[in-house]
Amino acid sequence: MNDEETRAAALAHGFLSGHLSRRDLLRRSAMFGGAALAATTLGPLLAACGTSSGKSAATSGASATTAPVPGGTLTAALTGNPSSMDPAAAGIYTSLQVLDNIFSKLITMDEKGSFVGELASSWTQENPLTYTFNLVDNATFHNGEKFTAADVKYTFDRIANPKTASSYASAYSSIKSIQVVSPTKVVFHLSTPFAPLLTNLAQNGEIVNKKAIESSDPTRKPVGTGPFTFVEWVQGDHITLKKNPNYFKSGEPYLDQIVFKFLNVDKSRIEALQSGQVDWVDAVPLDELSSLKANGSLNYVTSALAGIPDFLALNTSKAPFNNKALRQAVAAAIDRKQILDVAYFGAGEQGFMEVPSGSKWHTGSPPHSNGPDLTLAKQKMAEAGYANGLTVTYLSLPQYPELQKTGVVLKDQLAKIGITVKLVQQEVTVWFGNYAKGNYEMTSAYWSGTIDPDNFYSTQLMTGSPNNDTKYSNPAVDALITKARATTDEAQRTSLYDQIRTIIWDDVPLIFVHYETINYLMRKGVTGSTVNPPLELRLGQVSKGK
Repeated sequence: MNDEETRAAALAHGFLSGHLSRRDLLRRSAMFGGAALAATTLGPLLAACGTSSGKSAATSGASATTAPVPGGTLTAALTGNPSSMDPAAAGIYTSLQVLDNIFSKLITMDEKGSFVGELASSWTQENPLTYTFNLVDNATFHNGEKFTAADVKYTFDRIANPKTASSYASAYSSIKSIQVVSPTKVVFHLSTPFAPLLTNLAQNGEIVNKKAIESSDPTRKPVGTGPFTFVEWVQGDHITLKKNPNYFKSGEPYLDQIVFKFLNVDKSRIEALQSGQVDWVDAVPLDELSSLKANGSLNYVTSALAGIPDFLALNTSKAPFNNKALRQAVAAAIDRKQILDVAYFGAGEQGFMEVPSGSKWHTGSPPHSNGPDLTLAKQKMAEAGYANGLTVTYLSLPQYPELQKTGVVLKDQLAKIGITVKLVQQEVTVWFGNYAKGNYEMTSAYWSGTIDPDNFYSTQLMTGSPNNDTKYSNPAVDALITKARATTDEAQRTSLYDQIRTIIWDDVPLIFVHYETINYLMRKGVTGSTVNPPLELRLGQVSKGK
């Protein structure tokens, strides 16, 4: 491939990976000759773009084809305070929303779920135990340190170090060693075949710098190679980021600055959006979703391929829910359809497992899929020793109205079998601390990492996992999770996850109740915002019209 063909191929890749708009593709392609167009995928792309109606933007970004406008400050409203800016320690979504604009990963995913390179320019699987990554040579950390393969090794060695107490250690437990071949080449050597490796790298593989980590507090002063650099964090109010002038992706970011405001009340976020005080929001109140989608002054973005499983978590480590029969009683009493209709206004779908019904991993025959079985639930209450009922505490999250309403609905549903539910509201960071420490009895929780089933089971239900907040432990489940993640044959993995679900449905450390879709709203001039399966905001590709 000659130089012109190489540049044409790179232009096509930029468009396919979402880094270029349709208009930019058409404009920049004018410099190429016919031979380059014929020899690469750029020619067919131009033909398709020239006749496109643009209707596909409805699910990936209402204005994704509009030419970006450089400059300006984007004010984005989040649902609460982040907990940490250290990628190895951040455990809540509001943290990830911010830090994924500060850090870069080796690879990520586009809106269609295809892997695309970030700090890795290419990668190959040499054999079941060996992955080689070729790295970009023009990336620099915000502290001036040049990015090299040594940073990749340091990142994952740090995650694996028990002293780090990383939430994601189990996601990379199969890595035996990381070999630095050269500044731009790194080799991952695995101790066992590990099917979800690339998915995990795309979800939580932000690369950090040793000097930055060891010279300051990584939880408060993040240093990455991403499109924006950290400016300040005013607790309870906002985080400010500014444009990284040395970002390795040419032309990005478009924005000069991002201000993340913490607005934990739905009404305040939407009022701020409509009045122009903020430009972008997520966690759109579902009771207003239809009317807001139809509002001509706003852009709406969603995706059928990305979402979050919501579940009822039961603390299995102490009374009363260390009693399996009691957990089974709760599972039999829950009416998911009512939760869907009341708490979610019919949006999303009833949840029975870690993935949505459209996923290739959605298999098996979940119990109570036709509705609650109160007769069985009362039998299990008696078996548990609570024939006369009991009172339990449910930690409620007012920042997440659907989860809060789920608690209200559950209170009525469980009263039918003699369980009195006491609702206790907590701010999200307080809730997270209690949830992680096991200082609760019952609560609604969620997990964003469900592209591959392993992302859920190895983190949420594996014995000893830092994110196993139900404190569940079952050696049989541990063995199946370990076997499934080491199996590269998809049919065999599907069968193994069926077996895992069957046990979980019987043991009931948690109860899937709903699968929610992701919705973003922004003011009309904001373009380029899309939803990908790892749920990265990717604001480096977003611009704010004048």
